Amino acid sequence: MLETKWGLRIISFILALVLYLSVNDIFNVFVTQEQLSGDDTVVINDVPVETIYDKKNLYLSGAPQSVNVKVTGPQAIVRKTESMMDFSVKLDLSKDLVGDHKKNFQVEGLSDKLTYEVQPKTTNITLAEKVSTTHAVEAEINPSRLATGYELVEKQVDPTQVSITGSSDEIAKIAYVKATLSNRTKISETTTEEAEVGVFDSNLNKLDVTVKPAKVKVTMKVQPISKVVKIVPVTKGTLPAGMTLKGITLSDDEVELQGKRSTLDGIGEIEVEVNLDTINADTTLDEKIPLPSDVSKVTPKQVTIKVDVTKKNNKGVLTDG
Repeated sequence: MLETKWGLRIISFILALVLYLSVNDIFNVFVTQEQLSGDDTVVINDVPVETIYDKKNLYLSGAPQSVNVKVTGPQAIVRKTESMMDFSVKLDLSKDLVGDHKKNFQVEGLSDKLTYEVQPKTTNITLAEKVSTTHAVEAEINPSRLATGYELVEKQVDPTQVSITGSSDEIAKIAYVKATLSNRTKISETTTEEAEVGVFDSNLNKLDVTVKPAKVKVTMKVQPISKVVKIVPVTKGTLPAGMTLKGITLSDDEVELQGKRSTLDGIGEIEVEVNLDTINADTTLDEKIPLPSDVSKVTPKQVTIKVDVTKKNNKGVLTDG
């Protein structure tokens, strides 16, 4: 009986201990510590590169803005390094002279318990004497930006000139300095946008130079493309027997059309149709001006047409309709 009681007490104690450890997540702590004590490897992407050189007198080209760093070591330290990013990558060119160089990256601040590999391991760079110049900026505006029926009448760039710094070789290649607009919305009124400045050679290859300011403001002034043409009444059908057309007068002799320049250049006049089949006396009609293809607007939109007729009476004498 006594043995049975002690056996029950021991079993109860073990169950209580297991329950306690489970509730307090002790098992997970042991597992986590065991996991973190093992080695791990991660690749940390886009780590900024700090370049060290004579920035006052030399111009650097070819150096990447960032690299990837592969680190290996105890998992706890690897994870901390990945989250904190408490290290730096440097490209030390302080002792290099003008010319082309193949350089290794240096990593500082990593735990001595970690090993690392920079990806890529090396980079090819060029150091050259720094040259600065100023150039006027030309705004480049795609004709597709203009809304149908509008044309560009003026474009202004602010500031009109930028400072360009680079190697003497790159500066000598400058052929175009363009402010390129990235917005694609249609323009139907005066608009100002910010544009990035690009520097190109004669083949429109972008040059490795520094531009200040890097962006400029471009103001585009537009106006409707318009043309004034005559309105010509054109008759169809016939008047009733004994009736003669005396005359047709219009409230407006001309209309203003807006649309594509190529379309407007091909329009000499606008015809308005008058159907004589429907007329048996002096008549006043309101007719819409027909809108030719690729014409976006016409002013006025309609014209008043007065049709005067004469007719013979039973004695054969002409009288007003």
